Formats: sequence, C-alpha cells, structure tokens
Amino acid sequence: MYIEIWVFALSLLAALLVGGLIGYLCRLGIGNLWTCLKSLGVSIRNRLVDYWYMLVFLATTIYVLANFKVCIDLSFTEDFNGNNLIFLFWLVLIIFPMFDSFEGFGISIKKRKQNKEEDFLTTEYHNNLIHAQKEGGNHE
Repeated sequence: MYIEIWVFALSLLAALLVGGLIGYLCRLGIGNLWTCLKSLGVSIRNRLVDYWYMLVFLATTIYVLANFKVCIDLSFTEDFNGNNLIFLFWLVLIIFPMFDSFEGFGISIKKRKQNKEEDFLTTEYHNNLIHAQKEGGNHE
C-alpha cells in the first residue's frame, strides 16, 4: 500500500496538533479552561469585527475588477444578473468609511464603535477576580 507524502505530512501534523491540544488542556486543568475559552471568544469576536469590512471590501473589489465591463453596464432590465448590485455595493463600501452614520429613506446605519481594550481588561479583571475567589476558598 502506497501513501503519498503530503497525506502522511498532513496526518502527522494533525496528530501533533491534537496531541498538543490534549496535553495543554491536561496541564491547564478543567476549571481554568472555561475562563480561557471565554477570553479567547471575546478576542476572536473583536478581531472578526475589525477584519470583516476589509474581507468584504477585498472580495467585492476582486469581483468588480474581474467583471468590470459587466458590472459597469448598470442595466436593470429583464436580463438582470445581479452584477449591478454588487458594483453599487462596492461603491457604498468605498464611501462608507468617510461617514460615522447614515440616515435616509427610513434606514439608519451607524458604525459600531467599541473600546476593545476596555472590554478586554474588564473581562480579564472578572476572570482574575473569579480565579482569586476560588483560590481564596481553597486555602481557608
């Protein structure tokens, strides 16, 4: 039976990752696992909010540049295929960073502003407080 080298390499990498994760979780302990996952979830959510606009903008830019002649046509007739809407959405994405909010036609769009450092520090403070309370209860 012949195995290709890339299948072997991927299998070995997956085994090392799973083994490392199991070892890390055993060393960390089940009690601390929940607090670590909670702070990791907040961090991932904040990163997703930061990079979501850039991801959508890059995807639409690539699509518009690849299909520029079809998108710029702006024909809303019976042979409508949606490229015009993608082009208009791309134009809105270009203009959107210039404004904090948009209100018109019964629609209100506001940028989501958060103080991410403050949220992270608050979460970390609560996690440390819970950890200190648990340790304080164990020593008494």
